[in-house]
Amino acid sequence: MEQLTLFDFDEGLTVDASRKLQVVQAKFIQSRELSWQELFDGFDEMYVITFSSGLRFMEQLIDRFDYTEIIFGCEGLVDDSLATIMAVERALVEKLVKSKSAIKMSEKMDEDKLMLYVSRDIKSHEKIFCLKSKDGRKRVITGSANMSSSAFCGIQRENISYYDDEEAYAWYKHRFEEFKDKCSDNVNQKVMTKSMEDEKFLEEHPEEIPVLNTLEKRNVVFLEQSEEEDDDIDIVANIIGLEKELKPMLPKPKKADGKIMIVAEQMKKFYSLNKEHIKEKREKQKTLPKLHIDYDANKLFFNGKECNLFPSYENIESDITFLFSYFDSLNTFYGDVKQAQKDYYAFLNWYFASLFMPYLRYVAYKNGYDVTPFPVVGIIYGESNGGKSTFLRLLSKLMCNTRIPLNSTGDFTTTNIEGLKRGCEGIPINIDDLDKAQFQHHAGKIIKDDEWGVREHFINYPAIAITTNKLPSLEAAISKRAIGCRINAKIDKEAGVKNSKRINESMRNITNSLYCEYVRRILPKIDSMVEEMKAGNDEYFPDIFKISSNVLIEIFGEFVHDKLPSYVEVLSYSDYFGEKVVGRNAINKILNAWENERKQFTVDKKKNKLVYTYPEGSNTYELRYICDELPPKLNASVASRCLVMDLDVAREFFEVRFKRRML
Repeated sequence: MEQLTLFDFDEGLTVDASRKLQVVQAKFIQSRELSWQELFDGFDEMYVITFSSGLRFMEQLIDRFDYTEIIFGCEGLVDDSLATIMAVERALVEKLVKSKSAIKMSEKMDEDKLMLYVSRDIKSHEKIFCLKSKDGRKRVITGSANMSSSAFCGIQRENISYYDDEEAYAWYKHRFEEFKDKCSDNVNQKVMTKSMEDEKFLEEHPEEIPVLNTLEKRNVVFLEQSEEEDDDIDIVANIIGLEKELKPMLPKPKKADGKIMIVAEQMKKFYSLNKEHIKEKREKQKTLPKLHIDYDANKLFFNGKECNLFPSYENIESDITFLFSYFDSLNTFYGDVKQAQKDYYAFLNWYFASLFMPYLRYVAYKNGYDVTPFPVVGIIYGESNGGKSTFLRLLSKLMCNTRIPLNSTGDFTTTNIEGLKRGCEGIPINIDDLDKAQFQHHAGKIIKDDEWGVREHFINYPAIAITTNKLPSLEAAISKRAIGCRINAKIDKEAGVKNSKRINESMRNITNSLYCEYVRRILPKIDSMVEEMKAGNDEYFPDIFKISSNVLIEIFGEFVHDKLPSYVEVLSYSDYFGEKVVGRNAINKILNAWENERKQFTVDKKKNKLVYTYPEGSNTYELRYICDELPPKLNASVASRCLVMDLDVAREFFEVRFKRRML
């Protein structure tokens, strides 16, 4: 909150001399010099009302107690409307879960060692610490100090007093309990955990905002009304926008006994309106992203604003640090982690280069080159909890320094994709968790249209990036036009929650400085590719993947002082579309079957056939998926429960002699 003056003049306010105050009559005994540890040590329970809080100090403090309850207030809570209280409570929870202390707090809440509340009382400004020990000793600390290191480590001047008598504890503890019951809402462990996993959780589930959770349980809540309006006070900046967004959707409040009364039944319409609002909001956001490359001026623009293609050394270095930190977080996964890192890095290389794919496709088509070496569709598939969705969010943030909402499976239709490709530019259209039926129905028309945009001279339309858990394989007609990365690594739920803090930190801090440096360095190389294709050299193969990966290695080599990670390597077209790459999953399944169930194979030298018969009781659809991923030269086909291949080609391709052992 901006402080405009040193004084409050309270002009126009009427002073009510008859109003009674709750005043504690105290007796001065002595002044002592104590550290904050000495002030709080020796007690087992703590009950706190605080406003501005230091999260690191709070973590150290609650570690000293077996049980703690904390009520958080907010300096920005100056309006008595439900919209403002919802905005404040949501903002406070979102701030809590972004802290490094969030995991430890969540664990303590799960163990019933910590209870957190948020205030909805706009008139309270108390700072109280009620302490109690197992042997019966009690202490109350009060004054001007909030629960922060600034207050208790001597960084700023505070009035701090403490009482070590039973009467003081009883009186202040009663105020705490009364405040907790009438004017605060509980932040439960579910809200903490879900908000750590997904920072949009409370936006999409407003019923979990503490005040509405209280309303659901009690059916009625009362909000304290402010009696005077002070036009000089501003709501804190990060709350005012949210409050204005919520207010039109909320029911008109009723008043009872000088308080605002909210009834649970009134909120049903709000939940429906909020869902529609989020949907409309995201629909509008989808049309916004335009990452435009001006090939004549060698400039990059995002939503009309020019990007700085000469970012500072520090910003580039910072982006690389956070990017590598994200890749390092994959080490907490289980499965083929090393391969997952390689696959995600390969996808990043394509994602970065996708900005130039439409232009290169146009030039290639006009000069008699095949357009498929410049794929405009990338698919990450595999089991759930493999980090696919998070990775797309990270990549889009790297390209334009803005969080771009992911599109849903319903957007993957021929009509919708065409509209998005015409309305957006540069930054890929991210389709998250694509449904199998939706993919099968529309993929052919969307992915197989090799000439889309060429006739219209579209050179800035967006690529399409897809994540899905539903596709077991990619058929040949798709895999030769779209890059496919199968992720065979995943993370369990508990590790995922803990890992989310590291990922969210990377997501918050990363910018597009690395990408701007990448664009500046690759543009001259794109020009050279275009000139080579225009020259009509039949021997020339325009390998954008190799050029792009070399630019990345060049940048990383200059900004990383240690040895580069093993997944950072030169990539070429064959690393995306080579037979061994496209068929990797099928190869592994055949080799694993040969190693462990050799009796299912029949080797027919006379007919030059290798036959793999699927075991009884197994799903024969798997044979079709394996067949789809194998290269045409194997002449693979499926008949009943059998996968049939040419023996001589199979021996060369799988690098196995396929000889049955003599018993």
